[in-house]
Amino acid sequence: MERTLSFSLAPDRGGNLKRRHFLALTTGLLAAPAFAVSTARETPLFLSAASDADDRHWVIGFRQSNGLVKQVFKHALPSRAHSIAIHEGLGIYVVLARRPGRYLWVGDLDTGSRLAEITVPMDRHLYGHGVFTTAGDRFYTSENAWQFINGDSGRIVAWDVARHGDSISMSRSLEFPSYGVGPHELLLKQQASVLVIANGGIRTSPEQPRAKLNIDSMQPSLAYIDAGNGQLLEQHTLDPDWHKASIRHIDLNAAGQVVMGMQYEGEPFDRAPLVATHTQGQPLTPLWAPEPQQGQMSQYVGSIRYDASGDYFAATCPRGNLITIWHAGSGEMVHSLRSRDGCGICAVENGFMYTAGTGRISHYDPVLDAVTELDSAATGSVFWDNHLSTRRA
Repeated sequence: MERTLSFSLAPDRGGNLKRRHFLALTTGLLAAPAFAVSTARETPLFLSAASDADDRHWVIGFRQSNGLVKQVFKHALPSRAHSIAIHEGLGIYVVLARRPGRYLWVGDLDTGSRLAEITVPMDRHLYGHGVFTTAGDRFYTSENAWQFINGDSGRIVAWDVARHGDSISMSRSLEFPSYGVGPHELLLKQQASVLVIANGGIRTSPEQPRAKLNIDSMQPSLAYIDAGNGQLLEQHTLDPDWHKASIRHIDLNAAGQVVMGMQYEGEPFDRAPLVATHTQGQPLTPLWAPEPQQGQMSQYVGSIRYDASGDYFAATCPRGNLITIWHAGSGEMVHSLRSRDGCGICAVENGFMYTAGTGRISHYDPVLDAVTELDSAATGSVFWDNHLSTRRA
């Protein structure tokens, strides 16, 4: 069984992981099974939304082997999408429309072909994220009850899911508040049946599709709610001075730590945290990169993901053309690398795979401190969207 290294290194004075320490670990430490970037067997399937120069929008599945990218499928979408949720047991994926879109596009993981296209009600729009239960019988989406112009307009919707051959059914069964405005990414602590919600705090309306209507009064939060009945269990906010730091993207490791990536809506000269961690029952912990990287992050984290061990995480900063690597335990930024418009990212066995708005697909190996630019026909022909998902091989 293939396994991945669990890193526990301190940074050197330059903020970079010491390569010799990585290499010393290659003979010993083992962690949970994960994905391999290049193996003799079938490689993982990666999925991402993308657009092209003609303003057409796609869901694309690809594999890579020996530095080459092979497109497995490519299907047209009704409009721009944001992220893709996968359930391997059901053999399906769900493409979620970008705000203020209203569609869920459900496809077959083996063929890529469409199984269903579902639209949320007119008085709702999606925020581009969703999550399955382990069993796959329920799917949760973050939505905006946009006609409520005052108070908390964020909603979490539970969908009942069933697949029978080539047919899929998804029906709205429960709805409860997100306890905030602008719920974006959501995760499920499966064993505890607890949803973790990134309430971005920004009020929007499809009548003004990309406008942000409440920047001066926005109140982002991280909320934990019971996935069965919607009861609020915990809610946490940043210092009031940082209320314009919109909590947008989150990830969860096996230890129960949540990491948050933020997008700051204040003045460009303000200094505000863009990354934070949290464990239930404790306060939020804002994290800071050393200079010049903190400034180079350009007040915007586009995606955030733990590595396969859960000991490290990557925060992508497409506006700053930067990807930062952090130690989850110490909260220190331990490395950074340049990537023009790099945003979508996911863990593979030996590092991270990431995509860029330029169409590039790359792999970063922290053991070798090496970036491999993969040979892809997509480079320059499509522009990858913000998130990258993967299916185990």
